[in-house]
Amino acid sequence: MTDLDKKLQEMAVMNWPQFAALLGPDALIAAKVCLLRQNKKSYGEIEQKLGITYEQARYGCNKCDMPKA
Repeated sequence: MTDLDKKLQEMAVMNWPQFAALLGPDALIAAKVCLLRQNKKSYGEIEQKLGITYEQARYGCNKCDMPKA
């Protein structure tokens, strides 16, 4: 973990609105999709839970499958 990673982690804990604004809504939705898919939720369930389209759920899931650095 780098110093920047630590700063981002601290920001997320101490000032969620600032962290969320920094990441932007698309990144947050993609992260939520990944969490829900890890919990075995279907695209339809994700669509309903997050109020997004089926295509957005699939797109967000594709971001989860990216290789880890």
